[in-house]
Amino acid sequence: MGINKNNSESLEKYHKIFIEQTPTAIAMLDNNMVYLAISQRWLKDYKLEEQEVIGRSHYDVFPEIGDDWKEHHKKCLQGAVDTCDEAPFQRADGSLQWIYWDVRPWYTTNGEVGGLLMHTGDITHQKEKDLEKKRIEEILEKTNEIARIGTWDLNLITNEVYWSEMVREIHEVSEDFIPTMEASKNFYEETESRDRFVNTVRDSMLKGTPFDLELEIITAKGKSNWVRVVGQPEILEGKCTRLFGIIQDINKIIQSEKALSKAHSELQGIFNSKAIAIITADKNGFINRFNQGAEEILGYSATELVGSKRPDVFLVKEEIAEFRKNLVQSFNKDPSLIDPVEYLKSHDLNNTREWTYRRKNGDTFPVLTTLSSLKNDKGENEGFIAVATDISKLKKVENELLKKNQLLNFAEELSMIGHWQWNTVLDKVEWSQNLYTLVELDEEFVDLKFDTYFSFVHPEDKEIVTHYFDKAVKNKEFYSFTHRIVTTSGKTKTIQLLGEVITNKKGEVIEMIGTGQDVTEIKMAERKFRGLLESAPDAMVIVNEKGKIQLINKQSEKLFGYTPEELFEKSVEVLIPEKLYPSHTSHRKNFSHTPKAREMGSGKELYGVNKIGKKIPIQISLSPLHTEEGLLVSAAIRDITKQKLAESKLIEAKENLEHIAQKLSKQNKQLADFTHITSHNLRAPVANLNSLMELYNMSESEPERIDLLDKFETVIQHLTLTLNTLIEALKTKITDTSEGLENVDLNDVLKSTNEILSGVILKSGAIVKGDFSNVSTITYNKVYMESIFLNLVGNAIKYKSEARAPEIFITSEVENGKIILKFKDNGLGIDLERHRHKLFGLNKVFHRHHDAKGVGLFLTKTQIEVMGGFISASSKVDVGTTFTINFN
Repeated sequence: MGINKNNSESLEKYHKIFIEQTPTAIAMLDNNMVYLAISQRWLKDYKLEEQEVIGRSHYDVFPEIGDDWKEHHKKCLQGAVDTCDEAPFQRADGSLQWIYWDVRPWYTTNGEVGGLLMHTGDITHQKEKDLEKKRIEEILEKTNEIARIGTWDLNLITNEVYWSEMVREIHEVSEDFIPTMEASKNFYEETESRDRFVNTVRDSMLKGTPFDLELEIITAKGKSNWVRVVGQPEILEGKCTRLFGIIQDINKIIQSEKALSKAHSELQGIFNSKAIAIITADKNGFINRFNQGAEEILGYSATELVGSKRPDVFLVKEEIAEFRKNLVQSFNKDPSLIDPVEYLKSHDLNNTREWTYRRKNGDTFPVLTTLSSLKNDKGENEGFIAVATDISKLKKVENELLKKNQLLNFAEELSMIGHWQWNTVLDKVEWSQNLYTLVELDEEFVDLKFDTYFSFVHPEDKEIVTHYFDKAVKNKEFYSFTHRIVTTSGKTKTIQLLGEVITNKKGEVIEMIGTGQDVTEIKMAERKFRGLLESAPDAMVIVNEKGKIQLINKQSEKLFGYTPEELFEKSVEVLIPEKLYPSHTSHRKNFSHTPKAREMGSGKELYGVNKIGKKIPIQISLSPLHTEEGLLVSAAIRDITKQKLAESKLIEAKENLEHIAQKLSKQNKQLADFTHITSHNLRAPVANLNSLMELYNMSESEPERIDLLDKFETVIQHLTLTLNTLIEALKTKITDTSEGLENVDLNDVLKSTNEILSGVILKSGAIVKGDFSNVSTITYNKVYMESIFLNLVGNAIKYKSEARAPEIFITSEVENGKIILKFKDNGLGIDLERHRHKLFGLNKVFHRHHDAKGVGLFLTKTQIEVMGGFISASSKVDVGTTFTINFN
């Protein structure tokens, strides 16, 4: 036992020696938490070098230890192990110490817990560095967030791309977006930025050079954004293995630069403007800037004035003196005690006024000039700037406006009208000059209110005036009315008031404006008018601005069958046909806006409706009447039933005469044409017969006479043919074209034509085709249509080319609503330059054909024209001819 005890004590002694010399902070405590041994590091870490610690309680040495740590210690005395990587330790002196620990029990040789071994470490310095690093990182992250800077990384070995959260935000991609080199490239604007990015990255990888670019990207949401891309290569063994860097959103910066550039350009544009003169002077008054606008309006060049002249070279001396005087007065200073120019060197100036400028040639003109101080960075005045605009045209307009205002006053005086304006919120009233005259009030009385006018209102009419103005406020609409006033001199006048109500956005009445007219004489004339109304020969209907009937005379009662009581306050539309209500209402409103005497519906047929609904043809004359009730319209209505009947008969007779005249004129012309053609075409055969008769009488032998008789027979046959043709043409011309009209089937006509001409078609081998798909039937004279087909198809075969079989193609079509028929052949053709003028003449031939008589085209043209159509031709020699018929 003694030996074991000695061994145990020796072991504890060795442990203490070991602990004391351990380089780390270790303490050995017994079951009562009393120190048995401690290392020098422990004393140093916890600043206990000056204290005696061995034999003292752990909790006496560290009174700041709380109950939670003491509970952990109790558990360790029962065999538990307590470790912690880091924890704050608030010391009794207020300092904060960061430590880690490992607390576990130590055992005696008997296997019993002898106390605790505490191994700790002071990591305060490291922790402070970590906290500082974290704080810096947080600041950096916040800074990056504010500056919108994100990081990126490209691993060239694995081709993996990393984007920070901010880079994703800048590109407007989702969190699950996986960036790649190709995807990254495609975000850059493809015309310029993408090529710069690709080329720069390639150079960086090949040469190992860093880069710093400003490029435009198109985000995933399609927005244009400017970014700054900074990249740094990482080189390992001479090869670039990684690119990393930052991307910063600089869109606002770029936009600001653009805005600044734009503002600079605009400012430069303003300065270079020829419309505005901008002149600056230094603090000594010498001109140092003189823009093109100043050169334009003053006639000086900048080189003539800059640096050598003051603005008084183009200013009027009297105006300069006046300006200085006004300037000193605005400073509340004594003009005799201060120099304005010196005073302005330390004070601000911003003055706008009219000046008179003198051009280089001596001409003067008005300008509006704003004169302001120029300051340096320290706020000191360095000079002045004058911005001037030539207001010559404005002054001219202003003078014209003054003249027009004078004319308005003159017009108001002549028409006895004055205008007024009433601010209902402030009860402030303004009158025109003539309104003062109407009430006979001195214009020097300017403190006008509503009661000012109301005081002139006739006592018996004050209630009426109050009613109408209250109504205007309530309904937000001014109703015209008349009332009496008593002028300053005691005269009684009748005044008509017109006005308009003005409201604000809330619908509150803030102002009324209007006119007042002296209608005293009009009222007297109105009374006279009422007396004359009944004596009028026409029906008279008086309506107000709303179209309500106010008065009718006896003639109106007789015309429409209504009594005055039945029509009073009824709409005037009751006297017109119902279908005319909408248009009449519109016309009535237009007349109310621009009333003037005029005839109603000039050139149109007008009808009224009487009480039993019968329509009556009428004439109406309108005249505006200004009365105390407002604008009235006088309608003078005249029953023109008898006139319309007579007119109708006259028109019918006129139309019949015109029709007969046209028919006779047409027939006369046709007969004249026929006479001309007849005389022309019979002249040669008759002359030929006369010649043969002379020869016959002169002949001496019988054979010669027999030969002449044969010639007589030939000439007589030709004459007979000509007469028959002319008779047929005459029949055509005098035939009534409305007779014999029927629906003609073009296919049937072509079929009939082919049957009639079947012999010559077979003999010649002709091909005759028709396409009437566009128009297959036409209302026409069938005999004429068959004749037209027969003549044109027959001619096409007769005058065929010897080099080819004849082909005739007939088509129908519609152009501009008219039916057109075309006959196209491939025959000999016609030289139109030589024969166009006689193409459709009688007995006119163009080919040496034994059957050519010049009759077919003449008859065809006659038949077409008598039906109201016309025929034309186009042709080319040895190619063919096309006849085009336009039907009316």
